[in-house]
Amino acid sequence: MRRLASTWLSRWDNSQLLRRLSALTSGTAIAQAIQLANLVALAQLYSLTDVGVYSVFIAIVSTIVPVALLGYEILIPATTDEDLTAYLRALLLLLLPITLLLAIAATLLSYSHLVGVSLWVAGAAIQRIGEMYNVRGNRFRLVVVAKLIGPLIMAGLLFSTVTLDQQDISDLIILQAVFTLAFGVAYTAFSMPLRRVLAHHSWGRVFASLRKSANGPLYLMPSNLLNLAAYNVPVLVVGHWFGSEMAAQYAYVLRFGFGPVGLIGGTLYQVFYGFLAEATRVNDEKMFSQFVRARRYIGYAALATGAGIGLIYPLAFLYILGQEWDIAGWISVIFAPFFAAMLYLTPLSVSLNVFSKQQYELKTQAHYLIISIISFGSAILSNNVWVGYVMFSLLGCVRYAILLRDVNNVLIEHKVLSR
Repeated sequence: MRRLASTWLSRWDNSQLLRRLSALTSGTAIAQAIQLANLVALAQLYSLTDVGVYSVFIAIVSTIVPVALLGYEILIPATTDEDLTAYLRALLLLLLPITLLLAIAATLLSYSHLVGVSLWVAGAAIQRIGEMYNVRGNRFRLVVVAKLIGPLIMAGLLFSTVTLDQQDISDLIILQAVFTLAFGVAYTAFSMPLRRVLAHHSWGRVFASLRKSANGPLYLMPSNLLNLAAYNVPVLVVGHWFGSEMAAQYAYVLRFGFGPVGLIGGTLYQVFYGFLAEATRVNDEKMFSQFVRARRYIGYAALATGAGIGLIYPLAFLYILGQEWDIAGWISVIFAPFFAAMLYLTPLSVSLNVFSKQQYELKTQAHYLIISIISFGSAILSNNVWVGYVMFSLLGCVRYAILLRDVNNVLIEHKVLSR
């Protein structure tokens, strides 16, 4: 046992990938724990109908935020040093017209929380710029701070709800949006040197930096939009056709399912992105080998997570949130294989961005939206929401199998993976 522990410690010290992973995992675990505790507190403090209203709002902003900058911010880690300052300036300039267009669209649609949507999207998008800048520099302690900001804001607001006895869900939404904007600006201002933001560049240089990263709006933004719409639009559909209470049940399964997936899969995604991008820039075969070896252990983690969701979540929903949440427990059983497949493929898909093969991801996300439409369209036609849940989970697993094939082909093409 002592020899085994010594071997693992030695491997940990000699692996850049493992050291970076440990720095991000611990903080992300804390952030996820706070977020899940927030969801439990929300369900205890507010009615199931109010939780449904909040879930619809979160579904809207969660769909918009990752595409608000047209996918450009995702390519910050792969941007050359020469273009970086102009690129960051371009992203900050791009944010203003996009936020204004968003506010106009929300007004035309007469959505009651349009101010909250605009403020939240602006703050979260600014924070994403700072977060991806830190991923580029492998400053994962600051990345952890970004992950903690949102859950801590929510925890503070829920605490004030108890102490001040103010339980209006609309007040909670607007206050959380205001704080998201304030902390997003503060985080990015702290993360990036002022010279990165204030450096003067001609308009030609700014637009040239965007043209070099055309894969962002061409592939990444549509891909993210399709992916997020596949998850979040069903929340709106379920809420409209089957009631806000059913929407709350489904949304909570997604949030609690994304907990371990975000902790493990999302953490690995960011670490692997910075790691594989660096390995590609310097052509380090040793780093490539570490990436390939990590695939097997991700598979073990995915299987364990899927089993845990299927066995533990039904009891947790029933005994922690109460009898009225029993439907969420059954939905989590149906979605367990889907969450396991998601966890396994999420970190491996970074290879599509690193090697500029985003067209594969766009294709699979298009499949995903089609799956969502077919699944919940069938639920509406049959007037049975469970038809939608079962079809979505099964077809989603098939979709991830196709993505795995594409990822392996890309890794083989670039000699990271042998045939």
